[in-house]
Amino acid sequence: METRQMIIQSVMQVLKSKVDQEILDIVQDALTIELNRYEVQERTTELSVVDNSAVGMLRRYIATKKIEGKAESTLKRYWEQNLQLIQFLGKDLNKITTDDLRLFMACRRQQNKVSNRTLDGMRRCYRSFFTWLTTEGLIEKNPCIALNQIKCRKQIKKPYTAVELELLRKSCENIRDLALVEFLYSSGCRVSEISKLDISDINMETGECCVIGKGNKERIVYLTDIALLYLKRYLEKRKDSSVALFAGKGTPRLTKGGIETLLKRIGNVAGVENVHPHRFRRTLATNLLDRGMSIQDVAVILGHADLKTTQIYCFINQSNVKNAYRKYAA
Repeated sequence: METRQMIIQSVMQVLKSKVDQEILDIVQDALTIELNRYEVQERTTELSVVDNSAVGMLRRYIATKKIEGKAESTLKRYWEQNLQLIQFLGKDLNKITTDDLRLFMACRRQQNKVSNRTLDGMRRCYRSFFTWLTTEGLIEKNPCIALNQIKCRKQIKKPYTAVELELLRKSCENIRDLALVEFLYSSGCRVSEISKLDISDINMETGECCVIGKGNKERIVYLTDIALLYLKRYLEKRKDSSVALFAGKGTPRLTKGGIETLLKRIGNVAGVENVHPHRFRRTLATNLLDRGMSIQDVAVILGHADLKTTQIYCFINQSNVKNAYRKYAA
């Protein structure tokens, strides 16, 4: 007997004594239609329903990465980029070649005017997906192996200067905004981490804060005395009942997008260009290194598992390089 029919009969047998014939007929028809869409295989003593369509495999890949603890933003990027590829090519995953990938990326470059940096991000998404497919034995050959890294123009991402930080502080309209600016700099937190913080996450006595970072990893960050002072003043003035550390106007929690919009407005008032949350994180990392903290300790503060990531964040002060050269090269 065909496996699908065995499943249907097993289900019918279980339901037979519990529902009337009319319901049984509806269930049987529904099972027949739905199971016909899938390849059904018997594995040892268990029956498994496997969706081996390209989108089905992509769903399984995303589920695997979610179990591994990947951030929701990363999962969303993996899903969107690979789904666009699948829909454009319209081919079985096992038949996709390196040339297919190059064609799609060339079309994206021409039609959407995407940068090399964006294209290389797409390449990394494809590489992750097809490497997983190969490892799982779902495809024979990984088309991404011959897909070389796309060279991007290296941009020097500068931290805020001391003057720029002071201009931002003086351009804050209220105590909440000032507390937020100081918190961003002193903690080095990601904006997504700050938007999820509750008041209870802050130890006002020690100036420590427990945050949940990428991959649901917990770490402790620290606040300067100034940041703690402004935060206390802000919380004392709050009249709402929200548990969120930073509340919005008319909303119980200031969101990631809300923080980004607020900082842009402060930057415009201050006359400081390129104001965004991540730049505070880079500024803290650079200042800590300049003042003698080891890169290993800075990586812990930022929640980096790899020191290479921390090195990317840190701006090398050319005057420090010059002084070091004068000291050691003579």
